[in-house]
Amino acid sequence: MLFDLHPKESRTELFGRDEEVDYAVKQLLSGNWLIVGGQREIGKTSLVKVSLNELRKRQGLKTVYVNLRGIRSLNGLLNSLLSQMNSLKISIDVKVNFIIGSAGVEVKKGAKAVSSLTELLNSLSNFVLALDEVQELSKVSKQLLDVLGNVFSTNPKVRFVFTGSYIGVMRTLLDPPSDSPLHGRPPAVLTLKAFDEGKAKEFLRRGMKELHVEFHREEEVIQRLDGVVGWLTLFGNLHASRGLGFDNALRETVEQGKKIVAEEFRHFLESKVNKELYVETMRTVKVVSRWKEIKRGVEMALGKIDDKVFSNVLESLVNSNFMEKRGNEYLITDQS
Repeated sequence: MLFDLHPKESRTELFGRDEEVDYAVKQLLSGNWLIVGGQREIGKTSLVKVSLNELRKRQGLKTVYVNLRGIRSLNGLLNSLLSQMNSLKISIDVKVNFIIGSAGVEVKKGAKAVSSLTELLNSLSNFVLALDEVQELSKVSKQLLDVLGNVFSTNPKVRFVFTGSYIGVMRTLLDPPSDSPLHGRPPAVLTLKAFDEGKAKEFLRRGMKELHVEFHREEEVIQRLDGVVGWLTLFGNLHASRGLGFDNALRETVEQGKKIVAEEFRHFLESKVNKELYVETMRTVKVVSRWKEIKRGVEMALGKIDDKVFSNVLESLVNSNFMEKRGNEYLITDQS
């Protein structure tokens, strides 16, 4: 069902992303690593899961998906990856840092995360690993990039898909410094966009038809929710599946959307030193949109701010998809 709130896993469940799935599969089959980006609720996880399913069922590749939400260390990544591989009963040939027992593969006591991850990843063959929300590992990005650089140079039979906001690890993957082992080896990039009006209308029509609901108010929904598939799906689920009236379903979707974005923003702020500066910048952009106007408004609240520091704040908010830059204007993303 199109209005099922769980991430989609097969192409038949996924609406309007055939070209994107084809591109992702082509890049990974070609040996390229891939970054999937885009704003919240745009369908990155569904796109990745469907692509992995295609590679596994049609191409015979082994695939593992790891959600890194809340994982901030290489040990956390290693344990999550091993847990997934053990549950899928994927056999691997590792000896130095691991023990293979009846429950699967375990890390030896005292083994270092960097060397263990490197050994594990270099042991894989015909394998695609998807790391969702990879920006969670920003604090250990240097160590992770060292591991990835080693794997890229050593084992062409393993490929990666990365998703998340364009900060931290994602940004370094896109444009690594000259001393990085990944310099000159950029991943392919697939940025998911919101559905245009026509595709958004068709999505709503098909979803309503699946649930045998007569519906003719697509334009009102799109005007409020744009073409962001996650919000359209939530509205459809509330209205057509749970039976909420049109106004209540739309209002609830907007409220839930605000809560999700607010929680994401709180999570984003956890790693920031000057949280107040980011909060005030977001608050000011709701009123004015040009760089000088925004800075003036923020300084009225917080006092003098260095130009470079302020530019970095705006850039970080844009790269993290809380804002978007259109020409000379900065606008809040997910304004619904």
